[in-house]
Amino acid sequence: MADTAWQALRSKPLRFFASLWPLRTLAYVLSGAVIGALSLVWIPVALVLGAVVAAPALTRPLAALERRRVTLLGGPPPPDPHRRPDRPGPIAWLRFRYREAVTWRELAYLGLHATVLLALDVAALVLLAAPILALGSVNLTVSRTATDPATGVSSDGLDVVVGVLVAVLAGLALLVVAFFAIYAVPLAAIAHAKVARLLLAPGPGETLRLLTRSRARLVDAFEVERRRIERDLHDGAQQRLLALGMTLVGAQLEFDDRPEAARALINQAAEEAKAALAELRELIRGIHPHVLTDLGLPAAVAELVDRASVPVTVALDLPHRLPSTVESAAYFVVAEALSNAAKHASATQIFITGGLTGAHLGVEVRDDGVGGADPGAGTGLAGLADRVDAHGGTLTLSSPPGGPTVLRVELPCA
Repeated sequence: MADTAWQALRSKPLRFFASLWPLRTLAYVLSGAVIGALSLVWIPVALVLGAVVAAPALTRPLAALERRRVTLLGGPPPPDPHRRPDRPGPIAWLRFRYREAVTWRELAYLGLHATVLLALDVAALVLLAAPILALGSVNLTVSRTATDPATGVSSDGLDVVVGVLVAVLAGLALLVVAFFAIYAVPLAAIAHAKVARLLLAPGPGETLRLLTRSRARLVDAFEVERRRIERDLHDGAQQRLLALGMTLVGAQLEFDDRPEAARALINQAAEEAKAALAELRELIRGIHPHVLTDLGLPAAVAELVDRASVPVTVALDLPHRLPSTVESAAYFVVAEALSNAAKHASATQIFITGGLTGAHLGVEVRDDGVGGADPGAGTGLAGLADRVDAHGGTLTLSSPPGGPTVLRVELPCA
């Protein structure tokens, strides 16, 4: 199954219209015409309010809507390249926004949307509607010619035959034209979305990676994790197993001469075995949760929610199991976000949403806390960024002072 409208149209152009893609492209073009008209209204508003104030304030909501809208044609939405201003206050916000190249790209895109792209959308809709209206007109003409002799019929009825024949030929020609015209809307939608992704996605000099990552740091992170596991095994489970072995040896020595003492040692060994097993389970849970392996991401997230100290609302729409590496990366992102929201954000409500868009998994964790999360203040978010990057995904953080904090992960599932 094709992940995008362009893939479906390019691979199977005739079967394209047997899928939902035509409806999705039509919805994209229709909504694009409406938003283009709104963008056209925005231009005089910007002139009245002044470009300095209006441009960043009015372009960003429409640009955010456009980033979401392109998902109608398949694929994940382009990430928002905007960064959080370094200083609070409206003046600092304006200065920061005008230093970002994406602000001007959004402005250029909305200008194109109000002119060239709006004309493209309207032209595609006209091309789609014109053959349909023309066919209706031909049918009406045929009907009138056949039933109303007063429209110009001769005594022998020859004009009726000629009129019907011309109308039928015209109808066949219009059917041929309509066959090619129905491709106008998908092609216009794909071209429009291409321009949107080109101008609204992060540019070459912009990065949405949470932190700068390097292969050396990834290697260091794995080495630190290996040593942690080795230390936990040595200091915990290994010591308990050694004690268990010594207890069993003592029970063996006491078994013949002092059966009661041997029985007590065996009972002690059973308790030590339970403790060692529990410690091993806790260690394994930290590496990869058992429920995640057996039941998948929704069940594992539900277990996290049950243990959370803050009310959590979950809406995960996953129709099938995902690759284990993808589920693991998404799980630890959610776990870290829940932990941070409870410990540092003073959140009273957390929302977890996610689902598949084409061949990508998107999961978002939003809380109503105080915001101001700093990726450089600890190693948790940096480690998550490394984990996500290792799978070719992106991890983005939005946490302005005062909140809300939004952590979003995009992971390819192919």
